[in-house]
Amino acid sequence: MTCVIILSSIHRVMKAEKLLKGKGLNVDLIPVPREISSDCGVAIEMPVEIGEEALRLMDEHRIPIHECYTRHDRGTFEKRS
Repeated sequence: MTCVIILSSIHRVMKAEKLLKGKGLNVDLIPVPREISSDCGVAIEMPVEIGEEALRLMDEHRIPIHECYTRHDRGTFEKRS
């Protein structure tokens, strides 16, 4: 399973990627999956095990999150609250 985080702008995606990679977290930039949104854009994906730490760091650095999902191994997405 992975965690997919959607932010409201590419600027915030780049800022979050720099922050998270700077803290040693294994994150990747991916196109926003069509199952989540038809909008064109970029999301951050990471192993689900580090999702909570990533969300905490982003909150501490005031990087607002638009939406967060868990991608299950079968390819389905579940919105996290």
